[in-house]
Amino acid sequence: MKLFRAVVLLSAATVFAACGKDAASPANTKPVAPSNVAALCGNQKITLSWSAVTGAATYNVKRAATSGGTSSLASNTVNLTYVDATGTVGTQYFYTITALNAAGESVASSEVFETVCRLMGGALQAKVLTFTSANANVSTFAGSSGFSGLTDGTGSAARFSQPQGMTTDGVFLYVADYVNNAIRKIDPATGAVTVFAGSATGVSGSTDGTGTAARFLRPYDITSDGTNLFVTDFNNCTIRQIVISTAAVTTLAGSVAICATPVDGTGSVARFASPQGITTDGTNLYVTENTAVRKVAIATGAVTTLAGSTTVTVGHVDGVGTAARFNNLEGITTDGTNLYVVDQYYGDVRKIVIATATVSTLAGDFTAVTAGSVDGTGSAAKFNKPFGITTDGTNLYVVEQYGDVVRKVVLSSAVATTLAGTPNTAVPGNPGISGTTDGIGAAARFSSPQGLTIYCGSLYVGDSGNSSIRRVK
Repeated sequence: MKLFRAVVLLSAATVFAACGKDAASPANTKPVAPSNVAALCGNQKITLSWSAVTGAATYNVKRAATSGGTSSLASNTVNLTYVDATGTVGTQYFYTITALNAAGESVASSEVFETVCRLMGGALQAKVLTFTSANANVSTFAGSSGFSGLTDGTGSAARFSQPQGMTTDGVFLYVADYVNNAIRKIDPATGAVTVFAGSATGVSGSTDGTGTAARFLRPYDITSDGTNLFVTDFNNCTIRQIVISTAAVTTLAGSVAICATPVDGTGSVARFASPQGITTDGTNLYVTENTAVRKVAIATGAVTTLAGSTTVTVGHVDGVGTAARFNNLEGITTDGTNLYVVDQYYGDVRKIVIATATVSTLAGDFTAVTAGSVDGTGSAAKFNKPFGITTDGTNLYVVEQYGDVVRKVVLSSAVATTLAGTPNTAVPGNPGISGTTDGIGAAARFSSPQGLTIYCGSLYVGDSGNSSIRRVK
């Protein structure tokens, strides 16, 4: 009888152990490694994310300077995301995530890596784009090529009407939707497109206001310092400022509809004849007009002429400040030290040292204005009506309005190559081989591409003739 009771008691203890704290359970077994780990670039930050692990109490984020190298603990967190804002701009970091609970720490997740970028010139710079014409993959990211309109939606469901300038604030993309008189916002993660400022029905005007209460008249180009957007409102002859957090639109410089000979001055005293391209180094804006580059202080709205002539003295002269000459300037960008502008008439790329206003020719042959698109070094290269320009800090990227191609210019060597699209070499100077085709390198087709920016390793192009946003990666 006693033996039977002992057996019964032993069985009960065994059952208790199987169900109690000492049993194997998620809380008392080391968790598995996190999965779906991702790293996303941003303005001087890298955002990590991963999926939840059953039984995990916290997560360790580990960072290394080399792949597979010794990791240091970046953070311990209960969240499923972590923002690393401690890295050095231009440096690539490697990350792994582990899960922890009372039983211990999991093995490391798969490794992910990303480069710390910075917002400059309305693009995320410092992460050098690595694709070439052999693998530059062109796809339609938003809108539907050949179908114009003003429709919010995701991807191909959205509609634009001659989108031109593009920028990023490090989180979203923004487009100057020229004919629709609106500023559009695009989520790069989903392709969702919305009207951010300006009329939701395409109505034009000059009204300052918030979001869709504001009015524009042919917004031409756009840039960002991360806090604000700045727009060249072409037919209003003004520079508009949009606070990103509120979508509040104000007029920073110029006077509405007074499109006169350019005049330096502050705010509404200043005059623009045809503000076109725009970029920023975070302190000043730099705006192209036909024959000059104007500087606008963001803090005060004070406008001065940095280079070229405001009296419509055309020509092609390298020199300092107002001694330089241009003819039909379009896109402009900066790496924070220099400005780079495209002279559409002369078909070349000019460089301006910001500190001294010294202008020089980087690439293109201004004596061959009908030479078409030709790869080469320095003056041996040819451009066919270049329009938009951006930089990753190491290379320039140029779209040609007539050439229907995307070009790359290496800053250190001035070597120009064609990344995507096919120029018309049979009749130099004629428009390129246009179309709507997505594809690799030369197989892709564009129609009058005009604006572009860089976000997290990809080029985004305002393909104006196709009323769509194209991505090259």
